[in-house]
Amino acid sequence: MRFVTAGMVLVLSGGFLAEFGAAQTKKSSSKAPASPALVVVNGQPITEADLDRIMQTRKVPAEVKEKYRRPFLDEMIDARLIRQFLTSKKIVADKKEVDLQVQHIKDVAARRGADPDKAIAEMGYTKESLRDEFALPLAWKKYIEKTLTDEKLQKHFQAHRAEFDGTQVRARQILLKVSSADESNWQAAVEKLTKLRGEITDQKLSFEDAARTHSEAPSKDEGGDVGLFPYSGKMPESFTQEAFKLKVGEISQPFRSEFGVHLCEVTERIPGDLSLEDVRNEVQARMSQELWKKTAADLRKSGKIEWKDKP
Repeated sequence: MRFVTAGMVLVLSGGFLAEFGAAQTKKSSSKAPASPALVVVNGQPITEADLDRIMQTRKVPAEVKEKYRRPFLDEMIDARLIRQFLTSKKIVADKKEVDLQVQHIKDVAARRGADPDKAIAEMGYTKESLRDEFALPLAWKKYIEKTLTDEKLQKHFQAHRAEFDGTQVRARQILLKVSSADESNWQAAVEKLTKLRGEITDQKLSFEDAARTHSEAPSKDEGGDVGLFPYSGKMPESFTQEAFKLKVGEISQPFRSEFGVHLCEVTERIPGDLSLEDVRNEVQARMSQELWKKTAADLRKSGKIEWKDKP
């Protein structure tokens, strides 16, 4: 399951969807029923009710809730730490922007024939906590606009130009699927591909023939050729990250993805011609995500996080 730090989908009981920030409430409503604390972040509790609400808004199926319990709590801890950090910097969301987001939610609910306040309450939100939900990403946006200067954006763009400027690569792959969580199965696949790689680099076997014989990907019949692709939007990120590191004719070491273990060979590279101004939003979004992760990791080191929930 994929998690986000600054955007999520709220599914209200009236049957509509609306985008808004994935944050945690600053404090519980005095009318809300008591709920046990699962983790306390610098004195502020994250409760079972908070976790239930996030799982509900993310539409997590009941049968996998236990599996994703800890990842969601970790995400909520990061958000709580970021909220506290922004508060300490006196960076707050603009009230009018929050008003607009809340009104949008209510308008959509009304168009679906639902009572807006009732629909929001049924999702576990109070008026205050819903505003807090929107406030975090809006405050974070203010922070990155101050922090990510033009100079920093330009430096990042230059360091990762091929990932943003429209560059495309053509690649072949050999995939060995691994569905088991048993590490020995993963290691066996790595060892098999390491041996195959050696045979290919020693010119005892071509990559295409190895793919046709051993690959378990749909591209095996084409000798592993997956065609041209940019850094984002077509192939899984775990694959493009490895492919874009390679020179034409270079073969990767075996690497893992959610699908199994891969070998990759780049056969063609077509440079892009987009400038920073063409992709400024994409560069800023990438840097924002990286800064969120780094800031949260740093805050974890200095913060006091008390686990009440089972490991």
